[in-house]
Amino acid sequence: KKVITEFNPDIVHVHHPFVLSSPAIMYGKKLGIPKILTLHTQYEQYAHYAAPIPQIITQKAIKRIISNLAYKIDCITTPSILMKDLLRSCYGITKGIEVIPNAINLASFREKDDLKCFEIRKKYNLKEENKIILFVGRIAPEKSIDKIIKALAIIKRKGVTGIKLVIVGSGLSLEDLKKLAISLGVGNDVIFTGNVEYKDVKHYYKIGYTFATASTTEVNPLTIIEALASGIPVLAVRAPGAVDILTDGLDGLLVDNDTEKFADALEKIVREPELREKLSQGALKTSEKYSIDIISERMLNLYREVIEIKKSKTKEKKNFIKDILAIDYEGKIKNEK
Repeated sequence: KKVITEFNPDIVHVHHPFVLSSPAIMYGKKLGIPKILTLHTQYEQYAHYAAPIPQIITQKAIKRIISNLAYKIDCITTPSILMKDLLRSCYGITKGIEVIPNAINLASFREKDDLKCFEIRKKYNLKEENKIILFVGRIAPEKSIDKIIKALAIIKRKGVTGIKLVIVGSGLSLEDLKKLAISLGVGNDVIFTGNVEYKDVKHYYKIGYTFATASTTEVNPLTIIEALASGIPVLAVRAPGAVDILTDGLDGLLVDNDTEKFADALEKIVREPELREKLSQGALKTSEKYSIDIISERMLNLYREVIEIKKSKTKEKKNFIKDILAIDYEGKIKNEK
């Protein structure tokens, strides 16, 4: 309350439906400030993190919390069309939902630092001729990284050589995935970097030949946008998040959620350099839509619109109260006469 009162904002924008959202929305309402809620995640897909509480109970609780919040705010935004549809069909949210994608600083991912790239290759003993399959993100079950490792093992058995899978990130599934790679005979071909500072992640994209993700729980993944901005084609499962960003055959390849099909597509990109180059050019073009300048202006326009609507409603409410009071006053005068 103190922060909001002292800061005196024009708008309250909440990016998470839990913990601080309720007090922020409450004080926004009390002070007459417009309130926006952005929903970034399919939260019910992460219900398993609330164990030992049964997932079905957690999922119902999540839907109830988000649905209740929706009625207390002035506008909802979400980064993807599929998430918008989900909010309507599964959460029963009927008020206006604006789709405004995530954004990045394109220039940061366009630039290549040859020295940094050399140092990364040297650190992990990666040769220049190695084609690097890259994954960036949390090492967690819902990311389905195991499918990427299995796909690598499949194409290695088919005789594809010189391929390395670099997994950038850390998380709960790290040790299990290391064991999986060893059991499939690709332990020497999968590199786990562990946690990497965000400012350095852009250099890893620049050594990548293709970016791979098999996750089905994403909404508007920044890692896909970052890969595209770096000129790396993306191989992804045809699922929410990926299908909102990628066009199959233009900037990447989209496949069904099947490990064999994922492996076939991976082999195709690796064996066909002309295709990879075409997809790389398409990736750069697609990424332009996610420029921080473009998306920021869209968000600012929404802010202006919501503020004006709020002012208009407040004025109408004041006029309505004024009219009621005037009618009441006139009634009292007549009664006195």
